[in-house]
Amino acid sequence: MHPMRLLVVFGVLAVLTLATVAVAQESVPLDPGGSFYDDDGSVHEPAIEGLVAAAVTTGCDVGPPARYCPDDPITRAQMAVFLTRGFGLELVPDPEADLAAPALNTFSDDDGHPFEPEIEIVASHGITRGCEEGRYCPDQPVTRAEMASFLIRAIGGFEGFDPPADRFDDDQDSPHQIDINRLALIGVTNGCGEGIYCPGDPVSRAEMASFLGRALDIAPIVPPARPPQKLVSQFTTYHNCCERRVTNIHIMADQIDGMTVLPGQTFSVNAALGPRTEAKGYVPAPILLDGESYCCDHPLNIGGGTSQFGTTIYNAVFYGGYEILDHKPHSRYIDRYPLGIEATLGYPWPDVVFRNDTFTPITIDTSYTSTSITVRFLGDDLGRSVDAVVRGSATYNSGGYVEVDRIITEADGQVRTQTWSWTYISG
Repeated sequence: MHPMRLLVVFGVLAVLTLATVAVAQESVPLDPGGSFYDDDGSVHEPAIEGLVAAAVTTGCDVGPPARYCPDDPITRAQMAVFLTRGFGLELVPDPEADLAAPALNTFSDDDGHPFEPEIEIVASHGITRGCEEGRYCPDQPVTRAEMASFLIRAIGGFEGFDPPADRFDDDQDSPHQIDINRLALIGVTNGCGEGIYCPGDPVSRAEMASFLGRALDIAPIVPPARPPQKLVSQFTTYHNCCERRVTNIHIMADQIDGMTVLPGQTFSVNAALGPRTEAKGYVPAPILLDGESYCCDHPLNIGGGTSQFGTTIYNAVFYGGYEILDHKPHSRYIDRYPLGIEATLGYPWPDVVFRNDTFTPITIDTSYTSTSITVRFLGDDLGRSVDAVVRGSATYNSGGYVEVDRIITEADGQVRTQTWSWTYISG
């Protein structure tokens, strides 16, 4: 049996004994912004973090970035999971069932559903009888009225007790009215406004965190604030004016300007831009094809010259200290780019891919002139600094070998060194 809570109710000092659950919460320091990115600013965020610490939820998407989907309506299947984890429920065997028979299959419409085991558990406790004869309607949203009955049955101890007062004016026609008043009596809900409960409104996942947290006496946890954005890194490369490839560079810069990379999220230049086509405004321009400059009847010439943008954004990533997942230097060294710290682009590969390994979103800001392209990263660098050491030499005609060390010094003084090497071909 669960621990008992005593409630003094209206009238002759009647005492109602209600079962509640003492839920253990893991004490783990939270990163800035907390467990999820998409609940920042929600009044329910502390309740959501409380459920995470109590191992009741891991969110709706492990990401990255990890998401909670706070505004999504909670489904009946998800409700079964919340109740099972929150109240620590296990399957109650049917005493009349054949022990040699297969597992319970109470409902016909949840077969193969990932939350079918949890649905069976809540059904075995009498918390649900389904949505209609033999069906559970697992993907149907839960209304506020239905939520009240789910929670009251999970808490238990209310059999035969009718609350002495009707708290709300808009639930008289609801079959869940008694449970709504019971839920209000124990302080789990104050309704949706002055004297109303909004029984037919769907319950969002964020609201459910607060309802369940109160029902289970789970302490809310306020996460540290996410750091504000500031200039983390910027890089500029230069080119001749008025070449055809400049049109392609500007189209690419305009398309990526203002894009956001969320904490934990991976960003691919090619995924962001898609194929370079004439329909998008790209024009034929010279490319390096098998190490030789080629123009302009090859399909790859459409959008040629955009490696200038690839090198520029790669340097912003490099000096921002962000995690580099994929890049490829040019086959031959072009001296308008930093030796070894440069990247070519093609579709679908070569690509420039990185991950935002900080707690703050990155906003990519691009700008250009007739002879230059600049990429700026706005975010937070966690107080780290980045230095580069380049060893080797190369020319366009003679080729060469280069090694690049990226030295990242963290705010706490720890130093990480990453090394890349590349051999440029000769003419």
